[in-house]
Amino acid sequence: MVYRERSTWVVRDVNILKDEHEIDEIYFTSMRNLKNIMNLYKCICEADLVFTWFANDHSFIASQFAKILRKPILVAVGGGDVTAIRTLEYGNLLRYPWKFYVSRSLNSADLILSPSFFTKKEILTRLKKVNPEKVLVLYHGFNPEKYLPHEYKEDMVVTIGFIDRVTVFRKGFIYVVRVAKFFPNVRFIIIGKARDNTIDILKSMAPPNVKFMGFLPEKDLIRFLQKSKVYVQPSLYESFGCAVVEAMLAENVPVVTKRGALPEVVGPAGIYVSYGDIFSLRRAIKTALNRPELGKKARARAMKLFNIYNRKQVLLRIVRFLLEEKRK
Repeated sequence: MVYRERSTWVVRDVNILKDEHEIDEIYFTSMRNLKNIMNLYKCICEADLVFTWFANDHSFIASQFAKILRKPILVAVGGGDVTAIRTLEYGNLLRYPWKFYVSRSLNSADLILSPSFFTKKEILTRLKKVNPEKVLVLYHGFNPEKYLPHEYKEDMVVTIGFIDRVTVFRKGFIYVVRVAKFFPNVRFIIIGKARDNTIDILKSMAPPNVKFMGFLPEKDLIRFLQKSKVYVQPSLYESFGCAVVEAMLAENVPVVTKRGALPEVVGPAGIYVSYGDIFSLRRAIKTALNRPELGKKARARAMKLFNIYNRKQVLLRIVRFLLEEKRK
């Protein structure tokens, strides 16, 4: 497994694969780190299959080594690696050499895992040389038992994501802070690490009922979701929405936009708002606080579509297929 960041979804896939395979994890630091590159080459020489998470310089190097050594390569994309949003300066496809790295990585891959049908469409639209038959949609998976909701829910609204100058608009944090003033008796909880001083701007705008929790360990994050009634993610762009699914499993009513993959994830189990429309968001939150049945519907949908056991079954089958093809 080759990656630049050992995120939660990377860890989940490593744990899935460990059930049937011996896994070497390679943390790729920089194209300038010759020792790191040589270590990667050595590991690929000894491997039967190469699996990279996200398309970037690390997947480019890994895919070229795999091609030379005739090893099958599986690339899982996240979303930001295969998009280009100029208004936010967000996405690897905005500029070179990153666009080159992504393109070569995906064209060299034997199979590409996309987190949603929305992201698959982006790949095929923005990278027209990619073979559509190589792109498979495999949803993220979660353990439903970890998110069992509390019997008594509080009038609380939660949103999750790291905070910086891009996410304040991409995930709509600025609108969550602005809408909170209309609900003085409702707690608004914003969970996520601050990556720059954008959080100071948000704090200066926030009414007293908004609390910034910073980074929280998973168990503490889940505790908030179990107690809250509503999860808000008024995003401009989402390739999937992992936090949305976690909130759905905890029976939060999701309030989201129809942007990106959010309608694909939430379906009929949530309430939709227009991006950047404070009054639409206000009405939606007011409705969501009084519609607990939508929370139950959200959990049922998430358990069916985004169960960790679904992902495990399919991912192991994909790896078996690639290894069998190699042996032919």
